[in-house]
Amino acid sequence: MSERQSSLARGTGRPAGDAGETLIELLVSIVIMGLSGAAIVGALMVAVGASQLHQRQVQVQQYLRSWAEMVSNATDGAYSPCADTGHYQGLPKPAAVGGISASVTNVDYWDGAAFVGSCGGGSGVQRVTLRVEASGLAFGGVTKSLDVVVRQPCLQASSC
Repeated sequence: MSERQSSLARGTGRPAGDAGETLIELLVSIVIMGLSGAAIVGALMVAVGASQLHQRQVQVQQYLRSWAEMVSNATDGAYSPCADTGHYQGLPKPAAVGGISASVTNVDYWDGAAFVGSCGGGSGVQRVTLRVEASGLAFGGVTKSLDVVVRQPCLQASSC
């Protein structure tokens, strides 16, 4: 039996002394490397998107808290007994941040037992709902709301 026939008989499928890779083996390894690279790039893109979303959530939350503090401070000296959303919308806001919109969505009035939607003369306590939205993200927008309770300031110590 010749050397070629003996190597084929051993099941290697190649002549003896031929130690190189076949074209199929090279193609399989290239495909595996390509799939691995695509998986790494995909994971990186998801991580970047999640980071951007988290950063935007933090911006919205900071803006909302700053605005709530400004609403609370602005009403200390100029309380309006039956203020509506337009009154609070007109109060100063923090400096504008790109892609963020802010609105007053609701004002409820305390009637002595619960917050109601209509002003019945004003008990001196109002709940103002502030809403901040950010858009322009690949994963969708961010929306946060916060209720601020505004009360009429005490003018005399005996009436508080």
